[in-house]
Amino acid sequence: MEKKSTLANIFYNSFGTIFYYGCQWLTTLLVVRLSGYKDAGVYSLAMSFTAAFAILALYNTRQYQVADVEGEYSDRTYIRSRFLSMAIAFLICLAWLCMNSYTPYQWGVVLLYMLFKCAEAWVDVYHGIDQKNGRMDYICYSYIARGVLMLGGFCGILYVTKNLAFAVGASTLLTFLVAVFYDKRIAERFISREDKSDSDALKKLMAAMIPLVIVAVTNNLSISFPKYYLQKLYGDTALGFYSSVATPSMIVQVGAQTVFIPLIKPLADKLLENDRKGFIGILKKVAAVFAVLSILAIAASALLGEWFLVLVFQEEIRPYVYLFVPIIISTLLISVNASLFPVCTVLKEIKGQIAIGVGGVVSSLLASVICIKRYYMDGVVIALLITLGVQIIIEVYCVYRKMKKWKEAEHG
Repeated sequence: MEKKSTLANIFYNSFGTIFYYGCQWLTTLLVVRLSGYKDAGVYSLAMSFTAAFAILALYNTRQYQVADVEGEYSDRTYIRSRFLSMAIAFLICLAWLCMNSYTPYQWGVVLLYMLFKCAEAWVDVYHGIDQKNGRMDYICYSYIARGVLMLGGFCGILYVTKNLAFAVGASTLLTFLVAVFYDKRIAERFISREDKSDSDALKKLMAAMIPLVIVAVTNNLSISFPKYYLQKLYGDTALGFYSSVATPSMIVQVGAQTVFIPLIKPLADKLLENDRKGFIGILKKVAAVFAVLSILAIAASALLGEWFLVLVFQEEIRPYVYLFVPIIISTLLISVNASLFPVCTVLKEIKGQIAIGVGGVVSSLLASVICIKRYYMDGVVIALLITLGVQIIIEVYCVYRKMKKWKEAEHG
């Protein structure tokens, strides 16, 4: 099958990703209208609680998989590794859940949402195969199908039953069905019959990815912990109000990140070709796009944020709308952080990524404990800004150091 151009892949990936996460955002919005702020808090708890374990399920192999232009590991090895990482992530999530005094209702929602994230992780490994073969249009169609079914199933079941666990269960089931009957079948077209996976290759891949997985989990934990700590101190309703204000920021974050994902393979190709100027050129273009998106997002949130939030959530949300612009700024920094991370992966900057993960967790824990106790919801934003500032500084330094060494090698 003929590959799509890089520009076409960017379009397909951007449209599909924004559509899908737009549907996810609508579930966080509609849960308030259909079931109230308490269930919105439980839903946000499920998202925050499972965030680090969802990263573990992904095992951080997508960038590595797409950048594996020399075929170090087979497609079936990547698929088998994903099944293993999903099982490990779910079991660790269950064990960690046992250490928290949640209600059976909260337990049900969290576990079903973790299954939903495992379904997304399963789809992701097939999307890696599609992307590697230059066909991100198939990824776009998957996003659209899953978004429509997820939103329809979630809202329909929640409206009829008023039970969040049933609604999350419906989304999970529909996602698995799309994975089985569409994503798996499409990806199989690119896998040759000779493509095999042996246990030694699987063990080697799983072991090789451990440092990157640890970094990805700690990186995500550092961003999720402030909301987790807010719920611990002030309960589901407080988290529900904060998450409701923050929900539109999901679109900004996805929109900012989605431009970069199709560029991972071109970056890997530039590295393989030893084309430093081409590599830097791609980074400069992405930086310019981020700058434009950031200016537009901040301006739009300042002008329309209060009007939109009150329109959607009514007068109850008004005391908290002042948080919207700071949340948008923190979201943009999350996007910068998330985009620099795969750059470090392509450059094989493992030690630097460990520093990013450790620095993020330490700063997040300290900032959350100090700021949230003192400043309530404002403390969540402050903790995020401190954490992301620390991580981005380390990431920029890592990329700069690699570029400097690359330049010295060219002139050496």
